[in-house]
Amino acid sequence: MSKKTPPPPAASSWSTIVIIALFGALFGGTLTYFIVRRPAPAGTMASLTSAPANPDPTTHRPAVDLTAGQTPPQAARTLGNFYYDHQNWAQAIEHYQSAIRQGSDDADIRTDLGNAYRFAGKPDDALVQYNLAQKMSPTHEFSLFNQGGLFLDDFKQPGRAVEIWQEYITRFPTGQNVNAARQLIAQTQGGGVMPPSAPAGLPAAPPPPQTSAAEDLILRQIQAGQSKPANP
Repeated sequence: MSKKTPPPPAASSWSTIVIIALFGALFGGTLTYFIVRRPAPAGTMASLTSAPANPDPTTHRPAVDLTAGQTPPQAARTLGNFYYDHQNWAQAIEHYQSAIRQGSDDADIRTDLGNAYRFAGKPDDALVQYNLAQKMSPTHEFSLFNQGGLFLDDFKQPGRAVEIWQEYITRFPTGQNVNAARQLIAQTQGGGVMPPSAPAGLPAAPPPPQTSAAEDLILRQIQAGQSKPANP
């Protein structure tokens, strides 16, 4: 998810992409949504259908001047973003934690850290971070919405996932993902497969499910070079 050096700490706007992944009856999967706080540059979405898998994310190293002129907390956060973008979850987690220890702490970085934990196969730690993000900023809708997918896919608790999406609709009636939450509730409760309705530029049929469909699309989104917004 080309890289931009984030500006000095300041309140900044940020947006999200709702990643919609559909397993067809052939794969027997379920519809899942997962939010990544990474706006796509113009022309990027079309490339998601053909972005190659990254065989070894640990081979990527940041440019020597990537953090030039930044304070230690800024530098740690920038490096966390770099390693997240290159799917090196262990390094992303380490640098996000370092940034938090040094005072660069908010609901956004906690959500990013939660996402990294989830991809690293640590759903319990991911949930802790999402909950912390909610406590820090009750109006942070995405850290709540992502919990639904966590409970559905990782904890295998569809009932709890439905409760979370219902809470999301109640608390954020004009939220960016209200329609997605309603579709997820209907699909989860009905036990069926939603008809193909992928956003423009995304494949209607998912790739083979070595990972969950939602996670696979997110990983390919990161590979396609989508950048993170400036962090506060």
